[in-house]
Amino acid sequence: MNTYLLRKVDVRPLLEEAAADWEIYAPLREESGDVNFKALPKADPAASLENLSLDDEPTLLSPKSLFFPQSETMFSFGQGGIRESVEASPKLLFGIASCDLAGILFSDGFFAKDFPDKYYLSRAEGRLIIVKGCLRPPRPGSCFCHSAGTGPFAEAGFDLQLVDLGAYFLVEAGSERGEGFVAAHERFFARSGGSADPIREAEASNAAARSRAVKEAAKGALGPGVAFATALELMRDGDFEKNYARIGERCIYCGACLYVCPTCTCFNVVDRAVDGEGTRMRTWDGCVFEGYTREASGHNPRPTKAARTARRYEHKLKYDPLVAGRSGCVGCGRCLDSCPVGIGMSKFIREVADGSEEM
Repeated sequence: MNTYLLRKVDVRPLLEEAAADWEIYAPLREESGDVNFKALPKADPAASLENLSLDDEPTLLSPKSLFFPQSETMFSFGQGGIRESVEASPKLLFGIASCDLAGILFSDGFFAKDFPDKYYLSRAEGRLIIVKGCLRPPRPGSCFCHSAGTGPFAEAGFDLQLVDLGAYFLVEAGSERGEGFVAAHERFFARSGGSADPIREAEASNAAARSRAVKEAAKGALGPGVAFATALELMRDGDFEKNYARIGERCIYCGACLYVCPTCTCFNVVDRAVDGEGTRMRTWDGCVFEGYTREASGHNPRPTKAARTARRYEHKLKYDPLVAGRSGCVGCGRCLDSCPVGIGMSKFIREVADGSEEM
């Protein structure tokens, strides 16, 4: 793996230059104060980059919607036939956290398995992902990537990864596409150990600098630890009906946890037609909603709140490991942060692992 050095003051000019070739999504601060992944306008990327966040700030939403939009037209139909709406544009995702990378890779597997989903896969094709490792917890008290095995730094699956070393980033190349991006914008990058800048050269025994950064990040400071592996093992055969019933009574079924989760992929499909012309739409849905499993006959195989609560937790912690080889929970902590009644995956995992009642 080749490593490079990128000064922080060069990040905005780099992205401005790259915007000519890429549809770039970066963590931008909105008027509300929230940070979210937003597209840089090609006409004037510099103006939007004034709001770029380079700190370990939490993004309200994961980048899931860039490949799996909350609402999308699959195709239109009418007397002229069927016209599919398949989007394909080279996306560059800058500054995503390692847990969000894990979420994207998990969703890749879901949408490519058995019946490849052309709508998702066409958006993901040709993308370039630049991860920014976390030195501090974006969601103190909520995120637990180190327990889930998804961070605070990514081990694979990225094109480039940024390690914050103060005035500059150590840039790790994880793919040929990442190397190609560096080559295309080489004036912004210096090879690790190079002599382009005496300060950077002095710091360029970067294996040691990176090691220090990673150790500092992993020192229990990244959120509360949870016995993730223990919980997964217990979920295989354990009986948690009492937990589901208690959580189900407290949950108000607003759906916030589903919408902010990087790996929730449930959706509904509806046709909207007038006078023989119409569209087929796909929209996000949620397994905790009463109508999700209700059949055309009116029968609902999950008629109780407890049964619907069980579906979510067992999906993430029991069936995903069996089917996908890893849990659908990436430890981002968004579910707990977004829940108006304080229910989150980390709390449930603690209940499973130590028998406590946290929710």
